[in-house]
Amino acid sequence: MNIKNNDNDNGENKKKDKLDYVYDLQYILSTKEGVIAKDLAEGLNDMKNIRYYISVALEHSEQYLKGLYRKVKETPEHRIKKSRGALFAYLVKKYEKFDTDD
Repeated sequence: MNIKNNDNDNGENKKKDKLDYVYDLQYILSTKEGVIAKDLAEGLNDMKNIRYYISVALEHSEQYLKGLYRKVKETPEHRIKKSRGALFAYLVKKYEKFDTDD
């Protein structure tokens, strides 16, 4: 029985997966869409959801996203129920039919 070896292999695989994720994330953040995603996440103080911003940047035009970002940043704090990041995500869904640059 090599159960112990399998446990070590699983641990090594998890470590390798985490390293692959970090390198993949670094690569993605070096692309145009990655830079847009990082700017959005940092500007909205929502880096924990960087993967969401990457997916949005891959799906929508920069102009569309910057317009929504401006709208969110101009919204007074007392009108925001959860967070600026949540408001941004809501607006992306609500107005995505208006993103005609893609």
